[in-house]
Amino acid sequence: MSQNISKEKVISLKGVSKFFDGRKIIDNVNFDIYSGETFVIMGCSGSGKSTLLRLMTGIIKPDEGNIFIRGKDISRIDIEELDQIRKSFGMLFQYSALLDSLTVDENVALPLREHTKLDENIIRIIVKMKLSLVGLRGFESYYPSKISGGMRKRVGLARAIALDPYVVFYDEPTSGLDPVVGGVIDKLIKDLSAKLLITSVVVTHDMQSVFRIADRVAMVHQGSIVKVGTPEEIKNSDNEYIKQFINGLPEGPIDFFTEDVDLFEEFGK
Repeated sequence: MSQNISKEKVISLKGVSKFFDGRKIIDNVNFDIYSGETFVIMGCSGSGKSTLLRLMTGIIKPDEGNIFIRGKDISRIDIEELDQIRKSFGMLFQYSALLDSLTVDENVALPLREHTKLDENIIRIIVKMKLSLVGLRGFESYYPSKISGGMRKRVGLARAIALDPYVVFYDEPTSGLDPVVGGVIDKLIKDLSAKLLITSVVVTHDMQSVFRIADRVAMVHQGSIVKVGTPEEIKNSDNEYIKQFINGLPEGPIDFFTEDVDLFEEFGK
């Protein structure tokens, strides 16, 4: 466990449930995420992990329960107050979500130009610093189409930390990457969390990534939390759902033929 983890609760979910079209997609979820830790939410496609990410970032609101960000219940505040809280979030999207018409440095500078009144010279200095942190100094003038998928992820990460957030959310950060590049992204997540004292919340089903980066892991199945524990506790769990998932077994209580549905996309449109 990282020595940077404190007992301060950054995020708390209390009895959170979410319905779409009358169907309960998230069912009475409870957990706390502490300052400085890397908290990984894992589960099959359609298990509800991406919906949990949307709930924690305030994109959608729970139908039951409460979500606290540093003690503030974001499920009970107006959009203006929520927007202020979101400025302290960073987000690395699954496919980076870079703007193709902007260069690398313009993509990283975007949140600084949108949400601050900093002088352009200061913004350029900050952008160079953030790109240096992810190993991309010298690529400022490149367009996203001219760099690799792994480099685009790193640009997305530089943009996610541009405003010095206290929490960064990662949506499948190693998706679509080869194992070596995925390992580079995992190392960056851990290194940046330690250097910048960031709390990291990672949604993934990449088991190698889970055990490389996690301080604690939450296993989600059909919208419910099966277990929250350290990587070792997860590895040694006797729970049949966890054993099947982490070992990639075709037979067990998880029916992959019915699990592989994105419930948010199906019910949340």
